[in-house]
Amino acid sequence: MKRMINLITLAISFAASVAVAEWEILSEHWYGVTIDGAKSGHVHQLLEAKDSQLRSTNIQEMTLSRAGIELQIKVNTIFTETVDGKPVSVITKQEAMGQMSKTTWLFKDDKIMTIAEAGGEPVQKIVDAPTKKWLTPHAVKRMFLQKMGEDQPIISYVTMSPELGINPVTVTLTKLGEETVVVMGHEMEVMKYKSTNNVLPVASSEWYTSEGLNVGSEMNAGFGSIRNTLMTKQDAIAQVNEVPELMISMFIEPNKRIPEDEDLSRIVMKIQSKDGSKVQLPNSGHQFVTSNDDGTATVIVDLDKTVPATSGELDSSSYMAATAICDASDEAVIAIAADTLATLPENATDLDKAKALRKKVFDFIENKGLSTAFASASQTARDRKGDCSEHGVLLCGVLRAAGIPSRGVMGLVYVPMLKENGVF
Repeated sequence: MKRMINLITLAISFAASVAVAEWEILSEHWYGVTIDGAKSGHVHQLLEAKDSQLRSTNIQEMTLSRAGIELQIKVNTIFTETVDGKPVSVITKQEAMGQMSKTTWLFKDDKIMTIAEAGGEPVQKIVDAPTKKWLTPHAVKRMFLQKMGEDQPIISYVTMSPELGINPVTVTLTKLGEETVVVMGHEMEVMKYKSTNNVLPVASSEWYTSEGLNVGSEMNAGFGSIRNTLMTKQDAIAQVNEVPELMISMFIEPNKRIPEDEDLSRIVMKIQSKDGSKVQLPNSGHQFVTSNDDGTATVIVDLDKTVPATSGELDSSSYMAATAICDASDEAVIAIAADTLATLPENATDLDKAKALRKKVFDFIENKGLSTAFASASQTARDRKGDCSEHGVLLCGVLRAAGIPSRGVMGLVYVPMLKENGVF
């Protein structure tokens, strides 16, 4: 008994001697999120310190509706850096309708190890770090405070954003002037800035106190205006009563119905934007676009013609690579491809194989609906359910597993049974 007590005491003493310091919270803020005025969720931001490191955490939780089906999304990003602004790691987790993906960046000298997980085996790569100088999150805050104190009309910096990949992003903040806003029940004088970057074509508005505290932001996301507002934790996490519609609000109704009894192998459409901005669309696949002087675009979809792949596309190894979302090395994805190819003759062409794999994926996904959101190929290969995105990524995965280069694309499809003229 005495020996056991001595062992326990020794264990406690050892544990105490190797105990690590806890993260200390330096600042914490909560924001409510609305889409076109309807409460959708909240954002929780933390800045913590431990030893010689700083940790910036951003947790966003939102509830949206896709044609009547509620979709819960949670995105958690943790950026760790040294106090002098050197990156250490970035961890991003996204959860939606039971599906989870995780991306990790580990910085070491001039290299970055990336680890991507989305249901299958983790996909690990080592890539070169950007040679262009960029700022970590807290380094951005320090620089912004300095430039704001100097009353700079334009503040520009280069950073990296996990959702945009390992490519530096140039952000420009343009001062628009002072405004009076109500924050947590009190009127405050704040400075309004217009924020743009060189990657996304959408500008946002941001409001800051003289101490550099962000009290709100607003951005037009196409399906509605997303606004973040600084508030108490209790108000930020309050129940969502009116769930914003994400899908139906983005349907596009043509000015007349497309006749169902006509030959639809070729169709010509004139496209104009609702806000009068110039329409810019790519020439890709069976789509051919001509820009008009009045800002509209003439779009021809011709199933008998196609835009050929460029030499760069044909030589790109990325269209055969295993990724977390399109994991061609996953055993379940490989099995679908192998089973399908085994039914074809030895002299089957790549086109024969592609068509067979497309039919296989369509038949394989039994539960077709909107209850799944953005699942990976490996997840879809196991649960056999999903909508257009799951069909797309699984087909992409089995094509790569069969040795056929492929990529996922996004676009519009005409659905004639919705509304008077159908919708895209």
